[in-house]
Amino acid sequence: MTGHSWRCSALFARLGPGISSQPPSPAERLDALIAALGRTGARIALSLPDGTTRTTSDQPPRARVVFRDDAAVAALARGRHLLLAEAFLAARVDIEGDPYEVVKVTDVIDLEPSLLTRLRLALRLRLPNRTAYNAAAVAFHYDRPADFFLPWFERWRSYSHGFYAGPDDDPSAAQARKMQHAIDQLGLRPGMRVLDMGGGWGCFVEYAGRQGIRVEAITISRAQYRFVAELIAREHLPCSVTLVDFLTYRPAAPYDGAVFMGTLEHVPDYQRVAEFLERHLTADARVYADFCAQRTSFQVGAFLQKHLWPGPVAYVDLAALVRVLTRAGFTIHEIGDDTRSYAYTVRDWARGLETHHAALAARFGEPAVRTFLLFFWASHHFLMTDRTQAYHLVAGRQARSTGRDHSASRE
Repeated sequence: MTGHSWRCSALFARLGPGISSQPPSPAERLDALIAALGRTGARIALSLPDGTTRTTSDQPPRARVVFRDDAAVAALARGRHLLLAEAFLAARVDIEGDPYEVVKVTDVIDLEPSLLTRLRLALRLRLPNRTAYNAAAVAFHYDRPADFFLPWFERWRSYSHGFYAGPDDDPSAAQARKMQHAIDQLGLRPGMRVLDMGGGWGCFVEYAGRQGIRVEAITISRAQYRFVAELIAREHLPCSVTLVDFLTYRPAAPYDGAVFMGTLEHVPDYQRVAEFLERHLTADARVYADFCAQRTSFQVGAFLQKHLWPGPVAYVDLAALVRVLTRAGFTIHEIGDDTRSYAYTVRDWARGLETHHAALAARFGEPAVRTFLLFFWASHHFLMTDRTQAYHLVAGRQARSTGRDHSASRE
């Protein structure tokens, strides 16, 4: 994730007069970073390899970070977020107490991807083997066995945010509320065909399929394809799943609607999305999408790029998406702010993963569990502090029939 952060030089500037013009020593770097953390209100105790403890606040700590070696301390002092994260994955750094308190360190270190990283991704998106690149990238994240994900998912197995009525809402109810909203907004009825782009673990396939809606899911994850195919057969759903890349998919007939639930981040070329929708939706069809967004910086940081999504993944540029859709002839029916709902969703994923930490680590390895925990708690922090946003969008080939009836049936 990216967002506003201080570079190390800025930390020293904030310490006031008396700083030498010489390059700062490791101890000075660490002092500067601890002082910066204190200014954020973080209450953390740092247990260093030499047996000493440093604190960021005069108040009792909410969390303790235990550093097992000097290299991990150096990564913190230098603001090297990838090296620091990898020290945590390797258990050279441990966290005791509230992990949400610890991820406040992302407020004071630089998470921006390098220029070289940006250029490399831009080049990969233009190479002729783009679909092979997509498949390898998706497999890296999603082709873990379903048994890794299912213990911390809610009843519907959704890997995108729900619509929470409040911070303590039931996660399953929040996901059902989101999916029903999509069905209502698209005006879907039994027998209608709807595209589910990137069907995940079959949440919308099952939820809408139980209402007689013919969901046709596509995915390039072989693990998800097998899971959803078995789900459709077992539950006798009027649905299908196809193993195919969205970029090469050519449906035999136009759809009555389309849903992109947490998948637009994987297709940063909005023009191709709009062209597909123009070509493969019926004249009165609508599209629903929900996604994670940022305002100015859209490429994910080095940790996410290396350990979670090595492929063409980017935060959605909402302004650009709306511009492309409207130029393609779509009318925007609704844009909703789901930032807090996404924050509560990833928080609940993290809590569920913590509940099953030992069992999942024994089967899939401690680094895998730590990778997702770090991702979820940092995402929760970014969403709660509005460094990252989340939205849902509904657009149609025609204007809505009435401005007040958000679930009006088609005429």
